[in-house]
Order: sequence, then C-alpha cells, then structure tokens
Amino acid sequence: MVSKFRMKIDLLGQAILIVAIVLLALLASGQALTNAMLVVLGVWQLASAAHLIYVYRHIKRLNYFKTAIILAVSLPIWIKLVGPFAYFPVAGVVVWYFVQTVFDTIKVYNRPRSFWDL
Repeated sequence: MVSKFRMKIDLLGQAILIVAIVLLALLASGQALTNAMLVVLGVWQLASAAHLIYVYRHIKRLNYFKTAIILAVSLPIWIKLVGPFAYFPVAGVVVWYFVQTVFDTIKVYNRPRSFWDL
C-alpha cells in the first residue's frame, strides 16, 4: 500500500519542478536552463514510475514508463525535424503523469486508515 508521505513528496516535487519550468520558459530568455529543468523533471517522473512499478506493481505507471522511454529516445530526431514544436509531446507526457499522480494521491488520502496507521 502506497504511503501518504510518499505520494505527498512525489506530488510536491513534481509541482515545484513544473512551476519552475513554466516560469523559466516565460521569464528567462535562455533555453538551456529550461531544458535542464525539463530533464530533471523527466528523471524525477521516471524514477517515481520505476519505484511504483517495482515496489507496488502499479500497472498504470508501466504505460507511462514505456511512453516516456520511447519519447526520450526519439526526442533528438523530432527536435531536428520539427524544431521547438517537438516539446509539445513532452509537455503532454509530463502533464499526463502529473494528473495521474494527483488522482492517485487523492485515492491514497481517501482510503480508510487501519489500526496500524494510527
């Protein structure tokens, strides 16, 4: 059973990284720092998905994991072919995982507590 603390840390970390990426994209003129933060967020989400798959056998995260690996491998080709528009699928995958984490966190917080959780 996934702990509330684990889901809270995962959700908080993702939210902070997403807000940082949006602020850097809007306010900073350099793209290198935004790309670095995007890589950090991607690593965070991949590590979170791998942990949930390995420890808790969370099958929904396996779909994300496969999609993210394929996207990461093909991203340099897409950047070369379509330029900055290649980041739209990346944003879609990031939002997909974030929304999935929000829903899972809500489920974890709404489940009844056992005697051992008190």
